[in-house]
Amino acid sequence: MGNFGASLRQWRKSRGLSQLQLGLSADVSSRHISFLEGGRSQPSRQMIIQISNALNIPLSDRNTLLSLAGFAEAYSRMQLEQPEMKAVKDALAIMLNNHAPYPAQVLDWNWNIMMANEPQQKLIQGLASEQPDFPETNNLLELLFDPNALRPYVENWEEVAFTLIQRIHRERALYQDRRSDLIEKLMQYPGVPTSWAVHHHASTSAPMIQLVLNLGTQRLKLFSSLATFGTAIDVTMQELTIEQYFPGDEATRLFFEGLV
Repeated sequence: MGNFGASLRQWRKSRGLSQLQLGLSADVSSRHISFLEGGRSQPSRQMIIQISNALNIPLSDRNTLLSLAGFAEAYSRMQLEQPEMKAVKDALAIMLNNHAPYPAQVLDWNWNIMMANEPQQKLIQGLASEQPDFPETNNLLELLFDPNALRPYVENWEEVAFTLIQRIHRERALYQDRRSDLIEKLMQYPGVPTSWAVHHHASTSAPMIQLVLNLGTQRLKLFSSLATFGTAIDVTMQELTIEQYFPGDEATRLFFEGLV
């Protein structure tokens, strides 16, 4: 019970809430929250779900809290290839294909590319053909940071890479029970500033970060949107992100319209 209480306290503090504020959101007394965190009270299964809703805790981390309190996990973690996920995979394929002729992909929580539409595949394959030592990885950020992959083509690499590694820092703080060494891997690539190993609270006046690809004969400007499933009750489904790229100028639009 002590582990559950410590984890609950960590989640509450990560959301910037007092025991009173959490109690009001979860419709429970602050005294009971205090007892739960201190191990003086044992939570019911429903109470854990109730508090998790108030703290907006991801499904994977809810399973961890349930386990710490001695309960069975409540949320499944299925693979996309399982028959039960066919409707989800079909929906993802529709979204990806409908975004053509512009690139789109599906990422898991650790930035691995799970699915990609034809424009995205052709773009990556075209860049890979120019790199004799192109790595065999499906991790988007490893491809971005690797000098033998996408990095030489990203004109504004430092801006894009810094923004994304800072996002991983934020996600690591928000989703405490996810275990990943991705930041440590990215920091091993040559030319990555050592200061990026810690979280920076940087601000920018720009409305968005564009990805600028310099292909030699073609300069592409792209920006992206991210979407997730809002009513998922499966861990894998909740952790999937659909990233869709849009042209930032007319030249980029014409390039992709001629690609497919």
